[in-house]
Amino acid sequence: MKPHGYGGRVLRVDLTSGTLVDEPTMKYAKDWVGGRGINEWILFNELDPVCRPLGPENIFTIGVGPLVGTLSPFCSRVSVDTKNAFTGGVGSANCGGHFGAEMKYAGYDNLIFTGRSEKPVYLWLCDGKAELRDASHLWGLTTWETEKRIRTDERDNEVRVIGIGQAGENLVRSACVMSDRAKAAGGSGVGAVMGSKNLKAVAARGALPITVAEPGRFIKAVDAARAKVETFPKAKLYRKDGYYGVESYYGSPAWEAGFRPVRNGQDGYWEPEKIKKVAGDSIKKYREKILACYGCPVGCMPWMNIPDGPYAIKGEGWWNNSSNSFCTRVDVDNPEPAIKAHLLTNQYGLDGDNASVVIAWAFEAYEKGLITKEDTDGLELTWGNHEAMLSLIHKLAHREGFGEFLADGVKAASEKLGRGSEDFALHIKGQDTVDGIRISKGWGFGVVTSPAAGRHLRGATHSFSPEKFRSWDNVAYNVHMQEQFKGILDITGTCLYNNRLLSWETVITPKSAEYIAELASSLTGMDLNYERFTLIGKRLHNIEKAMNTIHGGFNRKDDYPPKRYWEEPVKSGPYKGDHIDHETWDKTLDEYYGLHGWDPETGLQTRKGLEELGLTVVADRLVAAGFLK
Repeated sequence: MKPHGYGGRVLRVDLTSGTLVDEPTMKYAKDWVGGRGINEWILFNELDPVCRPLGPENIFTIGVGPLVGTLSPFCSRVSVDTKNAFTGGVGSANCGGHFGAEMKYAGYDNLIFTGRSEKPVYLWLCDGKAELRDASHLWGLTTWETEKRIRTDERDNEVRVIGIGQAGENLVRSACVMSDRAKAAGGSGVGAVMGSKNLKAVAARGALPITVAEPGRFIKAVDAARAKVETFPKAKLYRKDGYYGVESYYGSPAWEAGFRPVRNGQDGYWEPEKIKKVAGDSIKKYREKILACYGCPVGCMPWMNIPDGPYAIKGEGWWNNSSNSFCTRVDVDNPEPAIKAHLLTNQYGLDGDNASVVIAWAFEAYEKGLITKEDTDGLELTWGNHEAMLSLIHKLAHREGFGEFLADGVKAASEKLGRGSEDFALHIKGQDTVDGIRISKGWGFGVVTSPAAGRHLRGATHSFSPEKFRSWDNVAYNVHMQEQFKGILDITGTCLYNNRLLSWETVITPKSAEYIAELASSLTGMDLNYERFTLIGKRLHNIEKAMNTIHGGFNRKDDYPPKRYWEEPVKSGPYKGDHIDHETWDKTLDEYYGLHGWDPETGLQTRKGLEELGLTVVADRLVAAGFLK
């Protein structure tokens, strides 16, 4: 009998041979629940440390948790995990939308892809059946065109698609995996890995039931969770104005908290007259409505429409990161080309967060005279030149001209150029990093120590109160707890946003997972209390830590910010002079390692710490690899 709360099957797809094999989900779910947990456990056990991220020997996984596709609020998230195309370590991304629910209704919880197809293919899932289909006619299409073509072929507009655009096909390191035209699983080069396998997309359509272990108890838990949502003061505002409209209005402290690097991180403060042009209250004239992911009672993503003019475009998407990537980072204060840039990256399957880093680096290299118009295909990479920004997005996604020089990320580009350009190449462990980290201390520390290398959703904490976000108090503990909590969210398929208990303003404790534990326990029939959830969160983080050690060779020296952020202070604004105090960083790192049970001198795990978590097999693997005595 199919287990409660699950599609019931893990599908293994050998793209080289075209073989598809089912496994029961419960083979893994009893220990790792689902989603990212199952993905990472399979990767840890089956990935060869010497495999190349873009080689056929890499493994590419897609997974959803048990709460996805149910009445549980905010449960739509899809985990995409593989070997990181930038770092060689943990590659992990996550997106919302409607694909995850449809994948479960089709009968599958996790998809495990190995090998490489000789020709482009896509995977079709429908009511317990799976089939690899020719995708030659889809190769070269945008993510929007791909979804439309598959739906047309199936004569069904309810088919849900997750896949890549031209950036993934061209193995651009900043390529992402895109679901529902607008939901990006970004970072780690996951789109490039998918493209390296000649896998264009996964399309799902299903009507299989998800059964519930204790229906009465589950409905009660759902009602309680939805009631909690309505206690969140911003819920009604999100429904009206979206996340960006609520959190990034003109005058919001978010503009001064240093999350958005200015001119490639030369500063952490942007001039108010520029902010005003792209702030939430100014950009709302392009917003037609707010859309929601599956099961979300709030909604946060705007449908944008520029009806005419040179930047005419419409589509879903504009996020806080968008104003970072396409405004402050390259000094563009015209909202129309910035909106177009965001929607173009969605079409090309390009992660705007990563892509904007290498683009801004190129602008600064041009400013410093290290490259000229002869190098950039005639483009003048002067700050604020939005036409040049749009051109580089296209060139980058297609590896055309100067885009080829940038396509492997900022570390590779700066090493090719040299001449001191490495000093302003903003990457962590080799992956381009979008975030400013000098003003908001918990945010910065979480970004740098993230196992996914420079990504802010895997431990970063923040507040909109300057007294809190500029303080080092409890940073190590709060980041440590946020890591565990994000693990709980990802193994169940729960979204981080739009919920009072999930707000970064909240101090995270094990109790924060209590309502999720009740939902998951009553749904699956397993005893998933918050103590067990917290343990799984710790175990998952340590699995990823070990993978980064074995595959990437990372240790303490890799848990430091890029040179610019380590050495240069914020140059202007109310927090002028804010910087990273080296002694405080080291002390916080010591405390953080101690909370994890890791060796503070090396930053590596210890046998004692791993065995206390029941991860003796991980300790043995580290010993065999020469990283643990």
